[in-house]
Amino acid sequence: LKDFLRSLKDPLIPNAMWKAVTEAAVKSVSDEFHAAVFFLPKKNLHSLKFVITHLQKVMSIPENKMSKDNLAKILGPTVVGYSSGDPSPLEMIGETVVLAKCMGRLLELECQ
Repeated sequence: LKDFLRSLKDPLIPNAMWKAVTEAAVKSVSDEFHAAVFFLPKKNLHSLKFVITHLQKVMSIPENKMSKDNLAKILGPTVVGYSSGDPSPLEMIGETVVLAKCMGRLLELECQ
């Protein structure tokens, strides 16, 4: 999954929309976050829904040892992406918490 997501020309959260989506995720205002996510381009939204639905199924399996928070930390950089296409190491470190928070919020969405 991570290899596929890394191979995409643009991340599922396009760089142009990254700030709006991640800021809404950090604010913890559900309506604002939902609006930001569902305003994504259709192909991105459909792909994101598929990935999130799959991860929610993985989380529901009793034998799964990865919590929502662990999945968010591991997959946030790949699913959400960074604020720019070529972030510096300092930007990557600085955005780590935001990516995990945003990914955690995505994992809580109703995608069906």
